[in-house]
Amino acid sequence: MSNSNKNRKIMETYYKSISSGDFETVISLMDENVKFHIIGESPFSGYWEGKENVYGILVPAVVASLDQNTVAFAENWKIMCADDDRVTGLMSARGKSLNGEVMDQTYCHIFKIESSKITEVYEFMDTAQNEKTLNIENLNGRSGVAGSMKF
Repeated sequence: MSNSNKNRKIMETYYKSISSGDFETVISLMDENVKFHIIGESPFSGYWEGKENVYGILVPAVVASLDQNTVAFAENWKIMCADDDRVTGLMSARGKSLNGEVMDQTYCHIFKIESSKITEVYEFMDTAQNEKTLNIENLNGRSGVAGSMKF
């Protein structure tokens, strides 16, 4: 199997796992030092490095802002392209935040994959919607680097 097909399979597993709420599998697909580059200038944006920061600070703060009875992540997703190093995909998220705002989000992701692990994620979404739906009081830390996306 070519690297592009292997990478596509990794990302199919990623999106299917997010959709089913299987974050153990999602985390297992990440390199220990994974780098997340999140568009925008909100406290959730910036450069997040390492599983510990991404899944110990960032993701829990997002989840804590949302009504888990209404939220559906990756109900719809699509791999747009895959090559030997990168995969680009789209993913939906919808539901309500705990402050009553409606979330109807589309994410565009660019993933870098090395040795069958996700090493970098570039994430693009409607940042104004994130500011309305995500509660910064849930964020127990910062990315350390905000502003323009580094690439």
